[in-house]
Amino acid sequence: MKDKIIFFNTGWMDFYKGLSNDIIKGGGKHIENEGWGGEIYNFKNYNGRVYGYVQPKIDKKYGNASTIKIEKLGISKNKDKVSGVTVVWTARHPDSGGTYIVGWYLNATVYRYAQLPPKTIERKHKGNKLGFYATAETKDVILLSFEERNVCVKRQEKNWMGQSNVWYAESNPDFVNLVSKYILRGISPITPNPTSPKQPDPLRRIEVEKNAVKVVVKYYEKYGYIVSSVEKDNVGWDLIATKEKVKLKLEVKGLSGTSIVAELTPNELKNLKDDRRFYRLCIVTEALTTKPKLKIFAYSEETKAWTSKEGEFLNFEEIISARIYI
Repeated sequence: MKDKIIFFNTGWMDFYKGLSNDIIKGGGKHIENEGWGGEIYNFKNYNGRVYGYVQPKIDKKYGNASTIKIEKLGISKNKDKVSGVTVVWTARHPDSGGTYIVGWYLNATVYRYAQLPPKTIERKHKGNKLGFYATAETKDVILLSFEERNVCVKRQEKNWMGQSNVWYAESNPDFVNLVSKYILRGISPITPNPTSPKQPDPLRRIEVEKNAVKVVVKYYEKYGYIVSSVEKDNVGWDLIATKEKVKLKLEVKGLSGTSIVAELTPNELKNLKDDRRFYRLCIVTEALTTKPKLKIFAYSEETKAWTSKEGEFLNFEEIISARIYI
């Protein structure tokens, strides 16, 4: 598995068994224009097998045909298929943005060129026969539920998946190793229950928060905003930044470490949802060092996610709390 793993990125669906009880989102201009793509049946059982489609790039070396470079999977260039491959399927989350693992084929056969479906199966949509690039037995196939799709694959960063829908991952063996453990042994590359982000020492926590507010105030004043504090008013944000007719609500989260894990109170979360246009989440990491780092997250209508200018997306996990007493 270590030597034969490939990532295929497609549109996002819940079931990938057709459009009768499902919809497809993302995945390219064809899907945007037509409302369907070749991947709509990627996890449908056909007599004990599945057939998966991805849209690879056109390769001039092979007559301008869309091809998978299976030689990167340890096969010679004169071969047209390779077996024993782990195909990891990914898709862009329609709500939060970001690319996530949605499922996989084990012991799959991957083809250089698109293959026509067997005549014995009805793999069509609107009269179009839907080809495939990979096939596997259904016993070797896993499709993750919506809630289970929490392993993110970075895009367009060094050593990560680029714009292409096909990623051979040879540049990122550490991530491949993590995914291998995840698939074979259920060891997730993410931490399912991150430790509480709250600083246990209350005096130190106060210092972290004070420094974080200073960093945010300095940043906005640099760009001509007048910043005032409403921290004691319990309005659901900490600062107001005003510039001409623009009035931003700034919620500040200070962290002493480098990881971005913070909590929002019910009031903060409510206001974040109610006024997405003017609400900002300002997260300061390494707040007690000489070089604290500020990331500002604003809601993007394009991605439908809280996004930083660096292109990072925030994930939200809503939790329910209760007060118990005698």
